[in-house]
Amino acid sequence: MLASRQLVGDVSAVRCYSPSPLFRRKIVSKNRANCSIANCAYSTSLPRNAIQVSGVREWLKLGDGFGPASAFGSVAQPGARRGPVSHITRAGILSIDKVVSAEKPIPLMLVTDLDFTMVDHEDKENVDQIRFNSLWAADYAHSSLLVFSTGRSPEKYQQLRSEKPLLTPDIGIFSVGTEILYGPSLEPDVGWENHLNDGWNRDLVLRECHNFPALKSQEESEQRLHKVSFYIEKDLASEVVGDLTKRLEDLGLKVKLIYSGGYALDILPRRAGKGEALAYLLQQLKEMKLTPKGTLVCGDSGNDAELYTVEGVKGVIVGNAMEELLRWYDGLQVKTHIFMAAQRCAGGIIEAIEHFGFGPYEIPADRILELSHKTPTPKRSVPTRGSATREVVEVNTALVLWVNGDCPNTDAAHNRILKVMAEDATMVYPWGEERVLRKSVVSYKDKYGLKKHARLQVWMDCVKEQKLADNIFLVTWQYWQQLTNGENRKGYFATAILRTKVGNPNGLEWLRVHETPRASS
Repeated sequence: MLASRQLVGDVSAVRCYSPSPLFRRKIVSKNRANCSIANCAYSTSLPRNAIQVSGVREWLKLGDGFGPASAFGSVAQPGARRGPVSHITRAGILSIDKVVSAEKPIPLMLVTDLDFTMVDHEDKENVDQIRFNSLWAADYAHSSLLVFSTGRSPEKYQQLRSEKPLLTPDIGIFSVGTEILYGPSLEPDVGWENHLNDGWNRDLVLRECHNFPALKSQEESEQRLHKVSFYIEKDLASEVVGDLTKRLEDLGLKVKLIYSGGYALDILPRRAGKGEALAYLLQQLKEMKLTPKGTLVCGDSGNDAELYTVEGVKGVIVGNAMEELLRWYDGLQVKTHIFMAAQRCAGGIIEAIEHFGFGPYEIPADRILELSHKTPTPKRSVPTRGSATREVVEVNTALVLWVNGDCPNTDAAHNRILKVMAEDATMVYPWGEERVLRKSVVSYKDKYGLKKHARLQVWMDCVKEQKLADNIFLVTWQYWQQLTNGENRKGYFATAILRTKVGNPNGLEWLRVHETPRASS
């Protein structure tokens, strides 16, 4: 529900907490330099079994343990797929057990890069990202897994959360596949950390790097337990990477060097990487007999190429993909598992969900608009798994459409909200006032188009559904609202109790809502 006294009565403005602004650093630009990768060798002669990305070589020697092949199979040459995963001892509860239940199947595991894949830094209003958020909250969050796979450190990820409408992933793969963190609290997978220790000596890597004056350390947040990061001028990179690689190999270290953007150099354990981390997660799910029915990987640049090589995945290359990834795709021998989207970023991800038939792809706002001209004849009159979360998302979406003036000003549009409220339903608002819910909704009718000029955005996060009795459902969620320019962001915790009512959309009616303001992002 929209937590604003302006919308439910003529009373003084509600005081809510906004997240503290974090230090903003421009880490992406409209015209990004091409990303290039050098893995273990950087030579002028390209080996037969190498992949060339954006003019720089990624040497993936197959079959003898050199490069990522020693961890989970191979990041193979064009056309090949990553092989089966070796067993890795997990570290108790600090593993995927934290975010999945052995009682529920997983229809979809969606694994996506962030910058210019999920997040479109050229879209100041985040239109497609908001649309993806509502689709995921309505139809997938209750049963599927969302995984962010990014080169960002956890700190830089939190910075992005303060700037863009990001959902909370079930799992985060951070720092170029060197860290796997679980849940909202970002608990580390100690088993993965131990796995990366093979052939890795951070102190020794740093000691050797100090012998190269051209390497300039990146900021402290980018220096991780299994990642050492530097800046280096482009014209010096080839010689430095080649010499440094040889010296590290001579010391018996098992490393990979990733040079990207024409200026950044990351040194990682050979077992690290986006693809290796995903293969590790899928192996854990397989051991739990919870292999997802479908896995969709999403990317835009050469750094994401490794994701598409993991065995059994489907992939989407978003419409704004960089030339380096497109050239890599053109060189593939087998590419039927990869979809080339027409839409940018999150819009392309939605396209891929439809293309591969993973599940619903119609955005809740589109469903609401379709029914706003007529009295709905519900297709789902009896609640099923996920009906309660879908109902909560659809009603909140209908409210936003109404106050923004984006739906017709008709009784049918307003009744999508009013008619699902039980006669005795109540709501406790964030400022501590309890009201009859139907009266509040009736008052909304006069607020049509109130935010037409200062438009409102809302996205729901961490949506969970629980069946309390045969006909009673509990839904909890968090949501954020802000103006389309990103200003005046406020967050809330919310709880709703619903019960079955045949004939209503989603077969449910609302009994009780309780909202509490949250202090930060």
